[in-house]
Amino acid sequence: MAKSEDSVESQGRKMYTLTRLDDDTYRADYIFHARQNPNGAAYGGLVFSQALAAAENTVPEEFKPNSLHSYFVLAVNYAIPVIYKVRRIRDGKGFITRTVEAIQSNKVCFILQLSFHKPEKDSMIHQDLMPKVPAPETLISMREAVISTKKLVYEGGLVLKPAMLNRLMILDNKAYVTNNDMFEARCTNLGNWYGYCSDLKPRLRVWMKTRETLNGDERLHRWLLACMSDAILMPAAMSAHFSQGFEDKLHVSLDHCLYFHSHDFRTDEWFLFECNSSVSIGGRCFINGKIWRRDGKLIASCQQEAIVRGKDGQVSKL
Repeated sequence: MAKSEDSVESQGRKMYTLTRLDDDTYRADYIFHARQNPNGAAYGGLVFSQALAAAENTVPEEFKPNSLHSYFVLAVNYAIPVIYKVRRIRDGKGFITRTVEAIQSNKVCFILQLSFHKPEKDSMIHQDLMPKVPAPETLISMREAVISTKKLVYEGGLVLKPAMLNRLMILDNKAYVTNNDMFEARCTNLGNWYGYCSDLKPRLRVWMKTRETLNGDERLHRWLLACMSDAILMPAAMSAHFSQGFEDKLHVSLDHCLYFHSHDFRTDEWFLFECNSSVSIGGRCFINGKIWRRDGKLIASCQQEAIVRGKDGQVSKL
């Protein structure tokens, strides 16, 4: 997720400053692409979270988003402003429903359906247990990981498969070293990320937080979490295959879903993003994600389906 020389706070504000064209139509002039994405299409998590921000502008503050379901229809050009058209489906006493269309050049590129819930008292209470992982303070940042891993490769102490070498030398170098990212990420198992010590499971667990302290605006923290919920789902599914020599010619998100279980969190405090791919077959890959507050509270869950096609018809089976 890109960052200019602005502070994280001002960068976040810029991302979600939408020009109001009418009561239900907004324009986003600030769009960027994922540096890991070689084709330069806009980062899907940004479009997803901007659509959420547009929908929230049409909903009373006491209603909070509980579920978001989206489809990526066409690639969004990061060089062109995006128009977000909100449609008011239903305004109920306990729930509100909205849809948002992201439009470029008179074409719908992205569709988001949202449900908002007015908080109520607990009834049943249960949740999964947060996995036991090393504390973020004991791990190195991805910036440090890229630099140290590249050094090992240059010195001959580490040999990586072509896809992993490309990730290290080009994609991750752009994302974590060439520029400063808004978020700091610390992977709990770099061997899985780069494939030199893979357990051959399509799973990743990464600690994340913004590099700087933010203000207490609940909506900004919510939008940034929504933005980052798209960050490592596909890498979680693909890394184990890359470690076995698989190379892809295409990987594209088809949809993205996010469920907020709580709004009591801050993105400038460490949260754990756990991703696991349960199935990949017929060119389509499915990934689940869980986002944990550091104290073990499950604050959000997400799901994604993606198209992944092997280079030269290559097939990888774990």
